[in-house]
Amino acid sequence: MHFFIWIFILVVILLFFFLSKRILRRKALKILQSENKKVADKAVAACLSHLQMEWLMEYEGHIENSKLLANIWGKGVMVFEYILPVQKVSKKELKQFKKELNHSLSKYAEDNEISHFENNPTFLISDLWFLAPSLHIEVAYISNKQTLDYLKDIDKLEK
Repeated sequence: MHFFIWIFILVVILLFFFLSKRILRRKALKILQSENKKVADKAVAACLSHLQMEWLMEYEGHIENSKLLANIWGKGVMVFEYILPVQKVSKKELKQFKKELNHSLSKYAEDNEISHFENNPTFLISDLWFLAPSLHIEVAYISNKQTLDYLKDIDKLEK
């Protein structure tokens, strides 16, 4: 009988250990996501304010509504969605905008010495689309392997 009591106590201790470890890991991830979101928001806001696009004139120079896409794609993916008010934009303009914003984000990261993962760019636009009356921009902050794997998966889907 004592044997079963000791087994039960051991199982409870192990459950407590694993649950507390999981809670701490989840809390650390939330903190990392929050900090990376602040960095990405600041970079995107700075870069958007420098771009001279006629259809982007309604942008006021600050980011309020960015969202983390990790809940959809998995833990550790640092991709943030930005929604800007835009009335109309052509596919050609979007292509040019994506190119210029990627370049601007790269320069911003270099100028501000923002760290990156391995030999990859720090920021990269993973997706960009217009759905009236909004422009949706998904910016990946490549700070870990999960985000890099996400970008590779997105690239495979687009091919």
